[in-house]
Parts: sequence; C-alpha cells; structure tokens
Amino acid sequence: MAYDDPIVNEVRKARELILEKCQGDMDRFFKFIREEENKNPERLTKPAVVKKSMQKVSL
Repeated sequence: MAYDDPIVNEVRKARELILEKCQGDMDRFFKFIREEENKNPERLTKPAVVKKSMQKVSL
C-alpha cells in the first residue's frame, strides 16, 4: 500500500510535464532543469558542511 502524499504527487506531475515538454529526452530534461536552477539560484539549498571528524564512520 503506497502512501498518498500531495507534495510528492505534485513533484511527480511537474516532472512528467517537463519530460513531455522535452519529448522524453533525458539530456534535454536535465538541460532544462539546470537552466531553471541558474535562473533562480536563491531558491536552491546549499549542501551542508560536514566536519572532517564526522566523515569517518566505523562499522
């Protein structure tokens, strides 16, 4: 049984619309995404800074 999340559904619908616009071509899809990111850099999250001591994990 899958959980029905409206935000996930909205993201999936947006992805499908963009893919349709790009005629299913993944190269065009990612080019479009990168262009949109460059238009709105303030809306992107920044990667978290990881302390060197936190990078090593013992198993």
